[in-house]
Amino acid sequence: MNKGFTLAEVLITLGIIGIVAALTMPALISNHQKKVVVTRLEKFYTNINQAIKLSEAENGGCENWTYPSNSASPDIATKEFFDKYMRKYMQILSEESLLLNVYDPDGSDNYFTRVHVVYLSDGSAMTIKWFAGFDISFYPRASDLTSEVGILNSRSKFSFDFMKSASVGLGKCSVEPYSYKWDGTREGLKSHSRYGCSKSGNGNFCARLIQYDGWQIKDDYPW
Repeated sequence: MNKGFTLAEVLITLGIIGIVAALTMPALISNHQKKVVVTRLEKFYTNINQAIKLSEAENGGCENWTYPSNSASPDIATKEFFDKYMRKYMQILSEESLLLNVYDPDGSDNYFTRVHVVYLSDGSAMTIKWFAGFDISFYPRASDLTSEVGILNSRSKFSFDFMKSASVGLGKCSVEPYSYKWDGTREGLKSHSRYGCSKSGNGNFCARLIQYDGWQIKDDYPW
């Protein structure tokens, strides 16, 4: 007499599989999302600094480039600078000017700002604006860039600065993760009252924290 599984046994087995899947899928999805963020962050950091080097080989040292004046229309001046010095050295899909409503999650700050947006070929995007220097925000997923952008950026929005060698004493021009008023310690990247990569800070140090950890998102990261 052939033995087989009863309907009840099959349903129980499927139920167990469903429970296991329900328990493991969120962790798998979260780990995949972290991998995408880290991979694109490191790629962006490498590619944009390589673009600067290539541009310097053709246009001379970036300390001698023509920068916008503070009286210039920020989005137009930024686009002109980007198109002249960086566009041809990066793999981009398109560009646009976008008016963003930027707000602090606790409601303490809310303002509009116009930025130049660059959509990159790997599905990420960057915004760049001029205000006595270039502030850059990087979005590993371009779909996370909308007209309303929260300052908290531990998952979707990461802060960088374009730094001229003469102004920071680096001996080179580079785009670096935001680190204004950082004390040089890992704990400082997390605990800074305003810029810390934490649920209480505004997250501007998150890119620097990931870089500090060897381009990893560790368990204490506010994911």
